[in-house]
Amino acid sequence: MKKITICLFIAFICAAAVFAQSAARTISVSGSGSVKVPSDMAKLTFSVVTKEASAIASVQNNAAKMNKVYAALKKIGIEEANISTSNYSLYQESYYRDGKNEPGQYVTSNNIIVVLDDVEKSGLVIDTAISAGVNQMNGISFLVKDSKAALDQARVLAFQQAKEKAELFAKEAGCKLGKVITIMENSGSYPVVREMADGMAKAYANSTTISAGEDAVTATVSVVFELK
Repeated sequence: MKKITICLFIAFICAAAVFAQSAARTISVSGSGSVKVPSDMAKLTFSVVTKEASAIASVQNNAAKMNKVYAALKKIGIEEANISTSNYSLYQESYYRDGKNEPGQYVTSNNIIVVLDDVEKSGLVIDTAISAGVNQMNGISFLVKDSKAALDQARVLAFQQAKEKAELFAKEAGCKLGKVITIMENSGSYPVVREMADGMAKAYANSTTISAGEDAVTATVSVVFELK
């Protein structure tokens, strides 16, 4: 009987503690922060496309042109480690004529990606690649090498905004803000890769000028404060 009484007493204490905790006055707010960072990397995608009557001729012609592109890029200081093949394909064209498919030329497409640590070199790389034999520009995108510091700064700004909101609401309610109960980060976004359309590409005096612009690093948090 004594054991049952003790168990019931402990259960009562636990229930009272839960009730007291749930009855505690709190306020939940969210905040967001954003920090601008300059884009300091560029990724360019090129293709060399060749068409020939035979598959081997198409492949060999493509290889010869791509070798010239590699050589030209290395000549302006682009390291081989920063050039990579993204796609390679060979297929035969076909045409629908007089109710039937007729075979056409063999098409070879060799796509490469050039990654630059210096965005200002983008224009030079584009001009060099095209002059060397590239006949298709698939796009250019910009990104940031290291955005961790900017993300941490955005997190601080997000928390500060949340706290300012909580202080305002508490004041209007005739309360004082207490300690932090919980903090939850809803999102922390690194800069997304931006395509050419978000930057600028202009031709002046037969050369290509690229402007990378800036990206925003953002963070959003939800914070629960105690109300006194």
